Amino acid sequence: MGKPHRQGIGQTSFQLPPGVSFEKQLLPYGHAYIFRHQKLGELGRLVLHARSDGQTHVTCEVVGDSDDPMTAQRAALFKPIGNDLTQRMEYALTGKATPPGLWDEPPPRPSEPREVVKSKLIPCERCGANVALLIFAPPATDLGRFEDYARKMYPQIAWLDLPTYIIGPPQGDEPLPVRPAEVWKVWPKREPVRLLRPDEFNPMMERLAKTHCG
Repeated sequence: MGKPHRQGIGQTSFQLPPGVSFEKQLLPYGHAYIFRHQKLGELGRLVLHARSDGQTHVTCEVVGDSDDPMTAQRAALFKPIGNDLTQRMEYALTGKATPPGLWDEPPPRPSEPREVVKSKLIPCERCGANVALLIFAPPATDLGRFEDYARKMYPQIAWLDLPTYIIGPPQGDEPLPVRPAEVWKVWPKREPVRLLRPDEFNPMMERLAKTHCG
């Protein structure tokens, strides 16, 4: 993982905003630099696509659903970074700087593997209608990782329109059935992350299941 200060890409250096870091990822058609923020999670990526004519196509991509309000926040932070780096790379390769804002469509690419996110619907005990959505996020050890799961699942969260909770990994050394985990309610309104034991969280779901038709 890159440090959040002075870095080098393509024989150029640049200054990252506070809290932003990057890592390099190999792709079937080239490679990418993945940028993330410690609180906003993954912001986007700078993709270098090797073309058949020997040239390299550089694309800046913001992650997230266009309807997700958090996507605009990620774009506001990442686009200046992407524009700056695109110009620096162009200058390093050709000696010329291109105008900023070139967020064009990438050339055709092979499909990339999709992550499967584990989730669970809680049904009403009487009518069987869904009353809550649980999303399990084993890597969510900080707010940025929780944001990653809120982003990935946003279309489903918005479509279901149910109370939605993202659950991080169990913490501590107690027996697994009683270990607490960080839980973040993200829908219909975001609430602070809470550290809850199973005997604290499970009754909350039971009340939802029992009172839906009450």
